[in-house]
Amino acid sequence: MLTLDGSAGEGGGQILRTALALSIVTGKPFEIVKIRARRPVPGLRPQHLAAVRAATLVSGAKVGGAFEGSPDLRFEPGAIASGDYRFEITTAGAASLVLQTVLPALATAADSSRVEVTGGTHVNASPSFEFLSRNWAGTVKRMGLDAGFDLVRAGFYPPGGGEIRARVAPWARPAGLTLETRGPLVEIRGLSGTGKIKGDVGQRQADAVRERLWEARRLESSWEVIVAPAASPGSFLYVEAIFEQSRAGFGFLGERGLRAEVLGDRAARTVLQFLDGEACVDPHLADQLAVPLAIGGGGGRVTTNRVTPHLVTVAEVVSLFGIAANTWGRVGGPGGLEVAAH
Repeated sequence: MLTLDGSAGEGGGQILRTALALSIVTGKPFEIVKIRARRPVPGLRPQHLAAVRAATLVSGAKVGGAFEGSPDLRFEPGAIASGDYRFEITTAGAASLVLQTVLPALATAADSSRVEVTGGTHVNASPSFEFLSRNWAGTVKRMGLDAGFDLVRAGFYPPGGGEIRARVAPWARPAGLTLETRGPLVEIRGLSGTGKIKGDVGQRQADAVRERLWEARRLESSWEVIVAPAASPGSFLYVEAIFEQSRAGFGFLGERGLRAEVLGDRAARTVLQFLDGEACVDPHLADQLAVPLAIGGGGGRVTTNRVTPHLVTVAEVVSLFGIAANTWGRVGGPGGLEVAAH
């Protein structure tokens, strides 16, 4: 049984979720100790327990220590079972992270699966629904992982209450992906959304991004402005840069007291900074590709404009499961991820 240190590197839930996904597929049991030991509220939180419950159900696992606040967890997977699943996070914990934990594993089953998750769909420090359904799904589809997503209801912090429905088809493996040269920029497009907010916030957010991109580089962008069904008030922005051979996505959330124009300008500057480099994928997508690359078995290599501590941590966890993975480049600077074929 593998033993993982839940306080190592970035700590937090990423070590746990990566280990759960790889354990299901490889059949290797693990225990994780000192979970989030360096966080203000250590131990398992509701969003982490949702990922544990999801992984347990789809693999028939035996689990010990799965309770809120638990510092340690023991996970022994069984056989992966496709089917229809529903998992509920009673807080604004990220539904997208639960889906990224179980969908690549479910794709290795012989039949398709459908998964519904409630909780937060647009929360800080997590992939938004748009990032998941467009950037992540669009990229992993290139390696044959076919996953689709529908937003039933947006859930913002702090109440959550959102819902995502997902479906995943059987995955032909081995499958790999190499993204080292992005090619010319084809298009910049974005989506600006609000839920339960009066006025023209969504339009103002989009206009601010469009105007900054044009003023700075004479870059045109196409926009969709929507009013999303939502459990509570909130707003969000998603901007993606589509290149000939890759894509990068950037999500932003509205905040109380933050003007729509300021949020839009912030989003545009982030996109412009990415365009200044030559990387293929954004920093967040880089670490979120590690698990699909490891499960795909065909290996892969991706470049990013910023190596994050998250990326380094996830590569270390993948390697512990016997799948060689490494990063290159200085943390905070350009670099990338490489996962070996196996």
